[in-house]
Amino acid sequence: SGAGGAAARRRTALAGLAVALLVGAQLGETAATSAVATRLRLNHLDDYASWGDRQRSQTQAVSGADGWPAHRTDPGREQTVGNDPMVVGGQGAQYYSSLTADVLSRTLTALGDGWTSRGRNVQSLDNAVTDAVFSVGARVHSPPDQHQRWNPRDRTPVTVSRQDVPPLVTVRPSTAPGARTGVDAFGPSPYRNQELLLGSRVYTVPALTVRTGDGEQPERATGDRATGDRAAGDRAADGRTGTVIEAPRTKAAAARRPTIAAQCPAGSEVYLWAPHFSGTARLTDTPARPLTGRFTSDAAKIAAMQRLGTAPPSGRVRVELSPTRTGTVPDGAVGCLDTARLRTAVQQLKATGADQVTVSDGTVRAQLPAGSTGTAVLAAPRIAGWRCAADGAAAEPAGTYYGLIAVPLDGSATSVTCTFHPPGLRLGAAVGGASLLTLVLLGTLTAVRRRRSAHDPALRPATRPRERLTSAL
Repeated sequence: SGAGGAAARRRTALAGLAVALLVGAQLGETAATSAVATRLRLNHLDDYASWGDRQRSQTQAVSGADGWPAHRTDPGREQTVGNDPMVVGGQGAQYYSSLTADVLSRTLTALGDGWTSRGRNVQSLDNAVTDAVFSVGARVHSPPDQHQRWNPRDRTPVTVSRQDVPPLVTVRPSTAPGARTGVDAFGPSPYRNQELLLGSRVYTVPALTVRTGDGEQPERATGDRATGDRAAGDRAADGRTGTVIEAPRTKAAAARRPTIAAQCPAGSEVYLWAPHFSGTARLTDTPARPLTGRFTSDAAKIAAMQRLGTAPPSGRVRVELSPTRTGTVPDGAVGCLDTARLRTAVQQLKATGADQVTVSDGTVRAQLPAGSTGTAVLAAPRIAGWRCAADGAAAEPAGTYYGLIAVPLDGSATSVTCTFHPPGLRLGAAVGGASLLTLVLLGTLTAVRRRRSAHDPALRPATRPRERLTSAL
């Protein structure tokens, strides 16, 4: 019996060891898989530092330039997180959400803006024309976030630039009956789309000459995809067309950079729009200190339009590209902004725009000059839920003016009021209230029945007498 007990104990110990090994192997495999998956996922995500000196400096700069609602203050192109205006203040376009409105993303993209996360995270567009359209009167300029290791090392201080802009509510001429005024009315050129929203011609969009580092003319992208890991004849994507810019494969090739040549009016501001290009771009032979435009594009990102500097007295513009991956430069990529024409357009919009704008919660009120006719335009995306009224008229769903909120004017109104209610809020509140009331009534009825049954024996549920179990020998 002693030998049998020892054998039983050994079998029990071996079974316990087997169970421990099985559980340990499963836990180890799960932990290793989770660690690898997390590392791979983090390599595809942006990395942001916790709150620190950078955020404090940006907050102070935004607070010092704040003029809302007389004008917007944009936290700047160099984002710290996906929702900079919510973190450091201000009223910029930077916005991240899995529920980003389609009209917001499409409007900003048509104006030359960039985005990440497959369109869920729109970016700030540092552009003088769009700043005028959206009443961005102050803009913060920060160095790239040094916490993100892929950014260039830059310790320049935070600065603020200011510009004269129209109010949040402007008055535009009436459109022709039946004319398209939605986002689908935009064309392929962001420069012409900006002019459409501004209401004035301010850009020259010159013809381009693109050359490789060897001086050759690059191939054209005319298909459905333009990436470096596909064959040359199958390289255009999502409607991308233009000139293919190959990524360098050797150090010698990197030293010979591709270039873009164009002719701009002397002294105009030079912008480059290349949403599917990755790398940097710089003006050469410019009278002022050139800016370095940084572009990032992949399957989940497109690059925003960048200002590169001022055209020289000769007007001959040469942009030197340093690609980091194969991409494309579209036709009409260079825009030359006439700043004098822009100032004239801004003054015209200020003269006919709102005299005063007030904002409270989800309501915007604007006082307009007497006799205003045409269309009052609120510089905000026309998402579902906006209702507007001129003077004391009944509120109606807001119209659209190329993606922005619009209210028709007949010359008699001197004010406009627009209010936002989340779509379905009233219906949802009604359904929720009815459900809550039903639960309260059911609970009350149940409590009343229990109380009555406790005091009235006739109402108690009948119970069967317990049967006595007996056993006979």
